[in-house]
Amino acid sequence: MKNNFLTLVIFGMLLLARAQAGELQVGFAQISITPDLIDQWVDRNNDAQFDPNIDLWTDMNGNGKFDAVWMAGFQNQRPAQGIKDNLMAVAVVIDDGKNRIGIVTADTVGLMRKFVLGVREAVPTEWDLDYLMVHATHNHEGPDTQGLWGPGFLSSGVDPDYMQQLQQNILNALSEAIDNLEPAQMSMARIPTNPLTPIKDKRKPIVIDEDIRTLLFSRPDGSIIGTLVNFGIHVELAWDKNLELTADVAGYLRRGLSEGIYYDNELFKPGLGGTTLWLTGNIGGLMTSGPNDSIYDPFLEKTITEAGHPKARAFGYSLANSVIDAFHENSFVASPEPTISFRALEVELGIENFMLSLGTLLGVVDSSPQFHLMPPFIRYLSEVAFIQLGDATITGIPGELYPEIAVGGIENPKGADFSIAPQEVPHLRGQLPGKLNLIVNLANDAIGYIIPKSEWDNDAPWIYDENEETYGEVVSLGPNTAPIIHQTVIKLIEESKP
Repeated sequence: MKNNFLTLVIFGMLLLARAQAGELQVGFAQISITPDLIDQWVDRNNDAQFDPNIDLWTDMNGNGKFDAVWMAGFQNQRPAQGIKDNLMAVAVVIDDGKNRIGIVTADTVGLMRKFVLGVREAVPTEWDLDYLMVHATHNHEGPDTQGLWGPGFLSSGVDPDYMQQLQQNILNALSEAIDNLEPAQMSMARIPTNPLTPIKDKRKPIVIDEDIRTLLFSRPDGSIIGTLVNFGIHVELAWDKNLELTADVAGYLRRGLSEGIYYDNELFKPGLGGTTLWLTGNIGGLMTSGPNDSIYDPFLEKTITEAGHPKARAFGYSLANSVIDAFHENSFVASPEPTISFRALEVELGIENFMLSLGTLLGVVDSSPQFHLMPPFIRYLSEVAFIQLGDATITGIPGELYPEIAVGGIENPKGADFSIAPQEVPHLRGQLPGKLNLIVNLANDAIGYIIPKSEWDNDAPWIYDENEETYGEVVSLGPNTAPIIHQTVIKLIEESKP
């Protein structure tokens, strides 16, 4: 009798699992990845750079050396003094009954593919993850996770112990997201940005991919499980003199959208609930709001120009406010019974940038180069990914894509190093299928700027009659990177067609 009952129970469970095989399930989780601050220091000349001959420091653990969390994204020698808000790893796992994918995003400047592969290798097989995307928000107010922003020009700022803990935190967030899997409905919206908080393109041609692209997952009762927000701006609005760890604009967006818009513990606008995951959009060029660019905070009714936490808050809250308003205005469109498909391709890229080549050879950049007898002599394997989720697509770009590659407007200006027609055509958004297309920069790697070859400018005379070299090439692998990335995305799109 007991054996018959047990057989019936198992059979019933199998039938239930089969019945739910086509049901979308989603789980979210988040965990702090804020590093511990050990030693303290005083910036006596207020240059946001540590100089042991000028600045004061306290050896809190008595080991006789300055233990620093070197902050990434701007100048070298910038150790953190405090914590403004926690840095987070946010994970989502999506399962359609056939395929299960994970996306995890971390409040770091960038995560090299070597690290990403290490995370993937550590994922237990019983989690049944078919694909994992690891993304960095490109936070300029967090720890150095690439090696470029240490105590000296050729001194890595990476703390191996922190990187090991970061990997474990990412795995913990994924595990919790899997535990949190529950039936979900998906809807999506493309939302205009508020003109009072504009993005600025710091390099000609002026091309901005500025809309907010959002995927929202809800329960049958309408309550929110979580939200994916894809938007292109450098996460750096606290700027280069900031010495406090913060998730910057991405953190304010997440908290504002999920928990509500607060100023000094006063709620100005309720959030939608659930967990919010930020995915950095196309930011090459350079998409930002700099210290001389004004934005307006409608909640405080004041204009903010100076870089700092108030500016990051105003911009992040503006994005959250736009998504909240779109939700209440019923702008989200349901994607019925979404199914998952995915493809990823490994790409070989040449490191044609001398300083990046040197940093790679010296081990400052935490990567795994390959050496060849023919140019380019140093090559690097990266990855491009393409995920289809119902009526939405998610394209993973391993660096910072210039927006004109995504939306068009590539030029061949006077002064460019190559007198050629645009190579990265047709533009990507015109080729992407689906009703909503998310393009995620810093996905699975951090190779720097992806600059249209016809706009490449490493030698004088400078493009657009500029008096000095425009920023970009110094943190790019080389002029052939963009055509290869573009061609690979197009190939993935073609291969994904039924």
